[in-house]
Amino acid sequence: MSRSEHLLLPRQFLDAMVRHARTELPNECCGLLAGVREGDTLRVLAWHPLINEAASPTKYLSDGRSMLKADRAMRDAGHEIMAVYHSHPTSEPIPSRTDLEWEYYADVVHFIIGLSGPEPLVRGWWLSKNAFDEAAWHVVEG
Repeated sequence: MSRSEHLLLPRQFLDAMVRHARTELPNECCGLLAGVREGDTLRVLAWHPLINEAASPTKYLSDGRSMLKADRAMRDAGHEIMAVYHSHPTSEPIPSRTDLEWEYYADVVHFIIGLSGPEPLVRGWWLSKNAFDEAAWHVVEG
């Protein structure tokens, strides 16, 4: 399942995802990162926090209205989804069985923000129904 794509994530959006995860405690947060594909490079240009309709510490369900708002903003900007993210409030940032079963976007990076340790830990993954593989990504300034 190895992929050649590499995602570039501006620090401001990484920081925003972590803040979102902390703000939603004890529940999971969820959101989208949008941008453009340039060959094998996935360039994140926008952050779209979503409402977790499930309001649960163990699962998320993106609220329809917040999804529509994000979709409209992405279309207006000429962006597409580069990544989705959610948090694991009490566990490591490794895909759970639920994450694999509910995997909606096979062609985007799935970031998980783990909040079980003293500091947040963020990891990116490519998911399929039966497997996961770590995604290549790094933080860029600006």
